[in-house]
Parts: sequence; structure tokens; C-alpha cells
Amino acid sequence: MDIDATTKLVLLLGHPVQQSLSPLMLNQAFEEFGLPVAYLAADVTPPSLPAAIAGMRALGLIGANITVPHKTAVLPLLDELDEEAARIGAVNVIVNIEGRLRGHNTDAPGFLAALEGVWSGDLRESTVLLFGAGGAARAVTAGLARRSVKELLIWNRTKNKAADLARDALAWGISRCCVIDSVESQIASAVDVVVHATSAGWGKGVKKAPLNVDVFGSETFLMDLQYGRSTVVEAALARGMRAVDGLEMLVRQAALAFELWTGLPGPEHTMRSAAAVAYR
Repeated sequence: MDIDATTKLVLLLGHPVQQSLSPLMLNQAFEEFGLPVAYLAADVTPPSLPAAIAGMRALGLIGANITVPHKTAVLPLLDELDEEAARIGAVNVIVNIEGRLRGHNTDAPGFLAALEGVWSGDLRESTVLLFGAGGAARAVTAGLARRSVKELLIWNRTKNKAADLARDALAWGISRCCVIDSVESQIASAVDVVVHATSAGWGKGVKKAPLNVDVFGSETFLMDLQYGRSTVVEAALARGMRAVDGLEMLVRQAALAFELWTGLPGPEHTMRSAAAVAYR
């Protein structure tokens, strides 16, 4: 990619960001279309988030991706939200429209596209167990509501956040939703899909999965929103379960973000191939 005075910038704002595959994927996508755009990752601590968003305006960035732990904290710093982001209460994409920052959420459609691409079940007849209640979990819940999931069970370390998400899930149209304190065998036996949407269990130094997969049957499908064959995925595969990490969701939501920034269809194949290099 040639960098000159016409090059525009898109940033990933999160903490930490060193593990992110987004710069690999999106720089390859911009280059494929010959666009004078560069994508960089910026490690932004929570106290520095307001300054980072102000910097977006001052520097005229095209936009940004927002990742952990900023997806909900960024909301009051933006000028407007699209309908999906407002409903979910979390943003993962910002588009700069002539100085006005508009927040979007591509995690919900990205999650659905990824899940339905690898799992052949019918959510209308399925029980889903969701670990987490943060921004990513809220997007998953919104996606499940779109598909009229039969039942949603939520576990989160902070029970109040889980209860808030359950109330929203019911308001969004999920007919059966409740918070659980523990995953007992009787509950686990009825679960069709497990979605792990917490940040626990990631990193090279982590050797133990943050949830016990032994309580689930071998037919239970597990999707971890983290990518890179996390301890959760490794444990599920060793148990004989079907399990995938979050790489496909990353690709699908990134393609949607690319379209929001450029008006062009996101090249999923190119981004998927670029991300796969990191797994070699």
C-alpha cells in the first residue's frame, strides 16, 4: 500500500488490541479495491476514550472499529446511533459523516451469519445458553431475538447485568429468557447451543477453560466469540462436541463495517484468507 498525503485513516479502538486480526484483514480489503485508506490498531485505555473520539473528529478519520472494553462506554460520545446500535446499547463501528460520528452495530448480523453458516439447527426450536452480558452478549441476544429463539439462558459473573439483559431480551421479543446461577446437568442437557461471549479464557498463558464443557452432551454446539482456538473451543472439541471460534463472526462483521465506511461490498474471501495467515 502506498502512503501519501491523500491517505485516509480508520482505527481500531480497544484495550488491549495487540492480538487483533482486523488490521491484517481490512488493510488487505482496502488494497484490493485500490482505496487510499490505512487501518491501524490503537490501544486506548478507558480514561482516554473521550480524547480518542475527539481526535477522530479533529483528524478527519473515516471511521473506527470499537472493541472491548469500549462498546457501551462510547455511546454518549457519539452524535447519533443507527437503530440497531441504539436497541442493543453497544457500538462496534463508527462512521464519520462530515464531522458527525454515527454509531453502528455489525456484531448482531455478523453473529447470525457466522452461526448459520456452520450450524444447521433451527433457533426457533432451540435453547441457547449465553455466557456474558456485555456489549458482545447484547449483540448476540439481539440476533437471537431476530430469529425468534425458543429459549435463552444467561449466565454472567455480575448477576445484575445478566438480569438487565434478560429484561431487554424479553422486550425484544424473546418469549422465554431467564438468568441462571450455575450450569447444572439438568439444565445443560436441554441446551442446543452454547455461546461464550466473555473475555475470560483468552491468551497464551491461559490453560484452563473458563467454563466446564463436561456437563454438555456431545450434540451441543459451542461458539466462542473469541478467535484463535481458545481454551473453551479446545475443551469442547476434546469433549467430542462441535465447536468453532469467533473468526467467521469477525470476518462477517468486518465485511459489513467495510461497506459502511466505503459503500462497497466487503470482500469476505480476501479478509478470511488474510486472517488465516495468522493461524499458520
